[in-house]
Amino acid sequence: MADLEDIVKQGEGLSDKKMKLFGLRVSGASIMGLLALLSTVFGSLYGGFLLYQKVESLAALDLGAISSSMAKTSAAVIRIEEHADSIKIELKKDMTDLRNSQWNLESKVDGKLQSVDTKLTNYDTKLDRFEIKVEKVKTDMEKRIQESLDNPLAN
Repeated sequence: MADLEDIVKQGEGLSDKKMKLFGLRVSGASIMGLLALLSTVFGSLYGGFLLYQKVESLAALDLGAISSSMAKTSAAVIRIEEHADSIKIELKKDMTDLRNSQWNLESKVDGKLQSVDTKLTNYDTKLDRFEIKVEKVKTDMEKRIQESLDNPLAN
């Protein structure tokens, strides 16, 4: 521990010690302050130089060319919007045509289904009448056969 205390005491005494630099007596703290001041000045000069380069590059821009390019882009955007609007109108018309075609097809199919249903109902009715006639003919035939069998003169 004694060694550490000696080192600390030597360090504390440095701020009071003066050195000669270029014929001037300066302390360690004033040297550090001078270095900080010099780095601030040089840093500011470098920052100013970079700012000057940026300003020069902005001043060198061709604003006419940029404006012309923006005008061309605006015209292209307007043309594309008009084209998109015309496509939208055509799509709406196509959708309306498709919807109308679908309704027409549905009504035709409904008509055909009703026609088929009516025909089936008519066939059903005719079949029922035919079955009734067959039953009547059958009973009439059975009755005649029985009468013929029952008739003694038939032998």
